[in-house]
Amino acid sequence: MTQITAIIVDDEANNRENLRLALASYCKEVQIVGEADSAITALDVIKEQQPDLVFLDIAMPLGDGFQLLESLDKIDFDIIFVTAYNQYAIRAIKFCAIDYLLKPIDALELKQAVNRVLANQEKKQQQQKLELLLSSRLDTPQKIALPQSDHVEFVDLKQIIRCQGEKNYTWFYLQDGRKLLVSQTLKEYVELLEDAHFFRVHQSHLVNLQQVKKYSRRDGGYVVMTDKQQIPVARNRKDALQVALQELVRK
Repeated sequence: MTQITAIIVDDEANNRENLRLALASYCKEVQIVGEADSAITALDVIKEQQPDLVFLDIAMPLGDGFQLLESLDKIDFDIIFVTAYNQYAIRAIKFCAIDYLLKPIDALELKQAVNRVLANQEKKQQQQKLELLLSSRLDTPQKIALPQSDHVEFVDLKQIIRCQGEKNYTWFYLQDGRKLLVSQTLKEYVELLEDAHFFRVHQSHLVNLQQVKKYSRRDGGYVVMTDKQQIPVARNRKDALQVALQELVRK
């Protein structure tokens, strides 16, 4: 069971206690590691504990919840706003809040909000694992971890012919003829692989430049991969693709 650390920021002690008890009863995955009664004291608690999640009241003396967030250099934790007022919901979106709960807190809504945080934290952990597994050392094979339903597949980057995005999923096409589906967006893999001879030729396609057999300017432009598939090249990517291919040849 995934465990996450959290702090509660609320100027009223009874509100903090009620939330703490509700979490203990319905969200055992959450470990409360600190509390704060104002935006000022919350700064110190956040810096000291570095929580995964902050339950944040909005209307507080000595600075509201939004001012607290604006004072931080970076926000590397999830946020669930907990407030008695509903007029702040739109503004909360600016800070990418996981959820916005109204007092008194409904147990089911609290559980659903925490589940969203757990899913988001798991996604972050997968991303970190992927980054760690992309070794930049030249004396070791570069591999990537592709989580499957019941296992994790470790794939040498050289074996990947291309990647194709479908909404929140990405297909990996491999030299051995297999294709693997991963529940991550193509954009996330572009960021991971673009320094390893991969190039996004189209909104939905990321190709391994070392697996490109031919680049044709006909029919709008396309590349032919080693699996004989033709992949379209977006108009605004043609020049950059030619430069990338030329650089690869020079190396």
